[in-house]
Amino acid sequence: MQKHQEKKCDCGKCDRSFISLQHLNQHVRASHPEIKLTSVKRGIASTLKGNSKRVRRERGALNTFTSTFFQPTENSKKDFLLFFDEITPQLEEKIEEKIQEKGAVKWYGVVKAVFKRESEDGGEERVTPYFRSNVQIELVADTVGDHVPESFTKILEAVDEFIRRGSGWILDKIVHFELCVAKYQPLLASSYIILPKKLVDKKAVLNIQNEDQKCLVWCLIPHKLNILAHDSFRVSHYTPHEQKIQLDGVECPLPLNKIPIVERLNNLRINVFGYEENEVFPLYVSKRVDEECVNLLLIANEETQHCCLIRNMSRLLGDLTKHKTKHHYCYRCLHRFAKVEILKEHLQYCSEHSPQHIKMPEKGENFIKFQNVHYLS
Repeated sequence: MQKHQEKKCDCGKCDRSFISLQHLNQHVRASHPEIKLTSVKRGIASTLKGNSKRVRRERGALNTFTSTFFQPTENSKKDFLLFFDEITPQLEEKIEEKIQEKGAVKWYGVVKAVFKRESEDGGEERVTPYFRSNVQIELVADTVGDHVPESFTKILEAVDEFIRRGSGWILDKIVHFELCVAKYQPLLASSYIILPKKLVDKKAVLNIQNEDQKCLVWCLIPHKLNILAHDSFRVSHYTPHEQKIQLDGVECPLPLNKIPIVERLNNLRINVFGYEENEVFPLYVSKRVDEECVNLLLIANEETQHCCLIRNMSRLLGDLTKHKTKHHYCYRCLHRFAKVEILKEHLQYCSEHSPQHIKMPEKGENFIKFQNVHYLS
């Protein structure tokens, strides 16, 4: 009797195989909730030519992301900082390669590790957690050098939180670092998208209901003319004033790299922020010093993107702190300050770096250590 070969759908996270996409989807939702899937494709593994055997690529973990896996050496498998230091050149090279291939990209990193501790019966207990960085946006290769260490910092914070919450865990080994990269299309364009409820509740964003490609124009008009109608979401309030925004032949939808032209023509300082997975992050931060500043929020669904006007940045980011008073924010790194004077001092440093700059620990202080001993039971 001839046996039919079963089709296997592989999980790009834990190497388990399933007989159908449905079973794979169920597994991912249950075991890897940090991944939001619309569909999962069968994984195809291949070795990257010209790279170390410790680096391999696997396609299909997500329907839009390509995953590259970086594996530790014998020396670095028990040391996060040494591992990150080892993979940084290859990681940056791979991201820059994707920028050349796709244009603008978005990416994040996930570390898989094994922790162990002594169980109550004297045996050994093991767990395999995953630690994920924030999503990073790369419009040009110049920002990669800042974003990679920032992602490492976020992962180290997650590791520290894991150790704090579960007493006695000791790192046994690092399994791999997974780099997930997808094409990013940052066009300030397209028609109306309903805001997520969390953003609606903040009452900090004006979402204009347009059906054309001129999101940017309709956002600039209410800011420039200070239009505060009760039903300000209606585009009819702004269409009579369309000619007051100068584009000088620049067509909509507008790529982010064309924003400096619009800034110059309209004497405005324009910042653009993205929003994914309940996080606000800078996409474009103006280099102009005009006092008049307009902040835009770019949201997206599976089909299109839409630009909104941020009316109140302090309220938009207010859930980051329990204090309800108004704060002043650095638009490059989104750090908050209680006083304008302190913000101005900070800007002297932050303006020299790419958006979202984070400083890694100095040599000699680059150790993960447990500080909150009162959490121990």
